[in-house]
Amino acid sequence: MNKTICYYNNNAQAFYDRTINADISNSYEAFLKKLPSNAHILDAGCGVGRDSKYFLSQGYSVTAFDASEEMTSMASKETGLNVQKLMFQDMNFDEIFDGVWAQASLLHISYQETRKVYEGIYRALKPGGIFYASYKYGIDHMPTLERDFWNMNEENVKPYFEGIFDIVEIWTELDTRSKASPSQEGRWLNFIVKKTQQVKRD
Repeated sequence: MNKTICYYNNNAQAFYDRTINADISNSYEAFLKKLPSNAHILDAGCGVGRDSKYFLSQGYSVTAFDASEEMTSMASKETGLNVQKLMFQDMNFDEIFDGVWAQASLLHISYQETRKVYEGIYRALKPGGIFYASYKYGIDHMPTLERDFWNMNEENVKPYFEGIFDIVEIWTELDTRSKASPSQEGRWLNFIVKKTQQVKRD
């Protein structure tokens, strides 16, 4: 088990207390307005279930997973869902979801594994599906004693989209909630992309 998962297993309650009331309403709005009203959302790396709970309250169908056993237990209690214990690298969904939501979770995936994970998200989405994610802003690997972060900015994230996602929107915002491990830039990168329509060849 890697140190990042161990961190979340060992600090689940503290993480819950620190994040459960975080205001990310702008990101919710940007994501949800691009989905159909009866959308099925995958909350990928759901943490304590804050976002899944919100999506459920708005009438959406939600499937959620996290790699931390303690997080999945806490998220299940918070949402009433059967939250799966699953790593991004082991996703095996086939065109099930209208949207994939990965809020501050993919930043723990190494650059070497990011493309493979994005391809898994691509396969999980229905044609034309929407993918949202947020990262600490930067261009480098930022290890801490307890966790590893791989930062992204507007440019270094783009090669991972090539051939599978079209950019809809990219924006940044001030990092006002990451007291434990703020990015050097003090910002978050957010993006929304859309599953590319593959051209059929004869």
